Amino acid sequence: MIDNVYARPVIPLLISFISGIAFGAGFPDYHLWMYVMAVLGSGWMLCCIFRRDCRHSNLIASLILFVALGYLSIQPWIALRFPANHIIHYVDSHKWKITGVIDQNPINDKIRQKFILRTRNLNWENASHSVIGKLRVTVYGQSPELSRGNLISITGKIRSFNNFKNPGGFDYKRYMAFKGVWGATSIPGEQVVILKKLAANSFQQYVNKGRDKISMLIDTTPAGEHRGVLKALIIGERSQIPLELREAFNRAGVSHLLAISGLHIGIVGTTAFLFFSWLFSRFSIFLQNAWTRKGAALLSFFPILIYALLAGMSPSTQRALIMVAVFLMTFFFQRDQDLMNTLALAAMLILVVDPPSLFSISFQLSFVSVFSILFGLSRVQIMRFFNTNPPKMKLLFAVLKKLCLFLLVSVFAILGTFPIVMFYFNQVSLVGVLANFVIVPLVGFIAVPLGLLAVFISPVSVEAATWGIKASAAILIMAIQVVRFFSDLPFAAVKTITPSFIEISCYYLLAGVLLNLKPGSSALPAVTQTISKSKTGHQLPCETDQSLIRKIGIRRLIPICRNLIRKYRPVSMSRGGSAKLLLGVVIMVMFADAGYWFYQRFWRNDLRVTIIDVGQGEAVLMELPHGYCILVDGGGFSDNAVFDVGARVVAPYLWRKKIKSIDTVILTHPNSDHLNGLAYIARHFNVKNVWTNNEARNTSGFRQFMNAIVENKIKLLNFHDLSRLHEIEGVMLKILYPPKDFLKKRKKDIWRTPNNNSLVVKAIFGSKSFLFPGDILARAEKELVSLAGNELKSTVILTPHHGSISSSTRQFLEKVNPEIAVISAGWKNSFHFPHPEVLSRYTEMGCSVLRTDIQGAVRFTTNGKTLTVTPYIVEIKRTGSS
Repeated sequence: MIDNVYARPVIPLLISFISGIAFGAGFPDYHLWMYVMAVLGSGWMLCCIFRRDCRHSNLIASLILFVALGYLSIQPWIALRFPANHIIHYVDSHKWKITGVIDQNPINDKIRQKFILRTRNLNWENASHSVIGKLRVTVYGQSPELSRGNLISITGKIRSFNNFKNPGGFDYKRYMAFKGVWGATSIPGEQVVILKKLAANSFQQYVNKGRDKISMLIDTTPAGEHRGVLKALIIGERSQIPLELREAFNRAGVSHLLAISGLHIGIVGTTAFLFFSWLFSRFSIFLQNAWTRKGAALLSFFPILIYALLAGMSPSTQRALIMVAVFLMTFFFQRDQDLMNTLALAAMLILVVDPPSLFSISFQLSFVSVFSILFGLSRVQIMRFFNTNPPKMKLLFAVLKKLCLFLLVSVFAILGTFPIVMFYFNQVSLVGVLANFVIVPLVGFIAVPLGLLAVFISPVSVEAATWGIKASAAILIMAIQVVRFFSDLPFAAVKTITPSFIEISCYYLLAGVLLNLKPGSSALPAVTQTISKSKTGHQLPCETDQSLIRKIGIRRLIPICRNLIRKYRPVSMSRGGSAKLLLGVVIMVMFADAGYWFYQRFWRNDLRVTIIDVGQGEAVLMELPHGYCILVDGGGFSDNAVFDVGARVVAPYLWRKKIKSIDTVILTHPNSDHLNGLAYIARHFNVKNVWTNNEARNTSGFRQFMNAIVENKIKLLNFHDLSRLHEIEGVMLKILYPPKDFLKKRKKDIWRTPNNNSLVVKAIFGSKSFLFPGDILARAEKELVSLAGNELKSTVILTPHHGSISSSTRQFLEKVNPEIAVISAGWKNSFHFPHPEVLSRYTEMGCSVLRTDIQGAVRFTTNGKTLTVTPYIVEIKRTGSS
């Protein structure tokens, strides 16, 4: 075992380093202990080196040292200590005049630009501060032409980052911290002033000009959506790809082609390596000195570096550059290519330079896919079939071998990244293997090389470059048509639940065990060799396995197989026994996990109500006994194109709870902060019923919601026919408001606005009850009191209109008389909700107040007799991961 470890020494060290980074990110308060571990590990290693006889101890010392180093390497991004002049000290105050340098090429879409600004100065009135740190800047509307390296001045308020505080939610604050960005500001384009552009002879300016020329070269092709794709493939500019086309690539399982990564860099590196190898082989001096491959590896680095620079040097491109460079250097140093060890070395280098890369999706997908391909191909035996081909069919077998190898590469890459894709994107493509088999050659091996060839020859011949880029565009148009064919298939992709860490671990362990079991994988070659020798005394080289078996017959085969089993029993039983034991353990854990989730979803007898943190809006999930789910509102911002709360917040929360079906969606009223998140839910979840007050709004969010209802054939009940009383799984649902004829009264009662027409729903389970009054204001509260009276009394109330001063009147609260009030409001929202006077009204009544902007999501669990309240922030503090 130790010999196997030392054959690939980087792999155990990489695993230790990764473990240290992961532990350091989750538990950042153990610096002293890690320094002690590092010192002890180093001392232990030195002792082992001097003694020269404790190889096993040296390995353990190395692993301890690398765990400590990994832990300490991530601390600058986790255990934060900001200098006095850092930008973090000026967030969430007043407006500032900010001066800084654009740190990356702006990302453009139809309505805005985004870029990172390295700040230099803050000014306001008579105050001036020299500062450091990065900001994320969003510019709306028309602005001057911005590029990387420009010194600019803007005026805006610097906001700190804040997460949606829901269990398992995306930690956007940490995501930006890993990028070194600590604040954000949004400004109109006319407020951007360029103080200084890059010098005309600066290196970055040359790169920018090169990118602009390539963009103009691509624009010489016929107009169409392929232009945006071609720019993404060659210069990493993805902003011009239509959203609908991106979704088509996602459904077809080929979205990885749109991001410049290891595939693209690898194609350039391979092409350059083959070209330079061929070129050097023409000269005897290189052949005599064995410099053909060494020289080719050295020179191949420059084309991939140029390509990476033209592509914008994004983090994923940088990682791909390092990975390919490490592979090329194995040729230069004339080392035997152990691809696993080389892959581990590339990952180690990247993590040493940038430890937060471990948490990057592109890093995880890149290395897991390559590892899966290498590991899978090293275990399958099917490729051996092509090594014993008849001479007359040599060409056919060679072609079939290449096709089979390419297909297996796609299969192992997709299967290897399957749980990661599920975890981050909650969507898997069912046609990915076939789509990659067709599209990757078209795009990766034809369109991209033709486009890059056109780029490299453009300084020599513009006409030839134009022909090359047009040829690339023609191939790309064909590839896009194929993408659309696959994506339009009704079964092309499915939305999935989010796997847990245990489930992901079980998946990889199960895959590893199955690939290592190899039941009978080497039996056929061994059997045929034994058969051949038993007949002739030496092996027959020209007969296939199947023909030999047919000639020898089953009766003769049985004793031969029995002898083989006896011969190989000591080795196969020891390896297979361990694999089978691990397989049994994994299956047991998987059954236990499945049992846990079935209990959580379908076998519980309690009522669980969760007020989800959706910012300035409302969304409530009710999980009734035996799995019946009700979603009251879905939150939402004013424009789903800017941020879709349904896609980014509500849906991920549901998927993490293994929920894909919503039995009933209740829309209290069609304002965007309650409605817009439901459009995504209605489109991508199995929604069975929708309750609304049938009030329509002329907004894009309302149209999207109604279109999803029609397309998915969701049952939309007419409000006038909707029963006011429903009993579902022991839970009583009462619709208390508005009156059935409110639409008729709306014409003469001008106070009947969408807010005042909100559906008011009360849920009762045993002695506990919950009231959801939507956004009703004082006038509607008065009418509701007159209509419902004592029926309003509830244990918990979701405060009307987010705690505004225009709601929660004393008359209304006296009737409700809640024990707990939950306010769903955005963190430091522009409306200043909740109002201090409203907070006073609730506290004066002896009511406990919880707020989603402070406590995050609030979960209530009741069996009808007792009530358990669990605010999310309290959970974080208790577990020590805040």
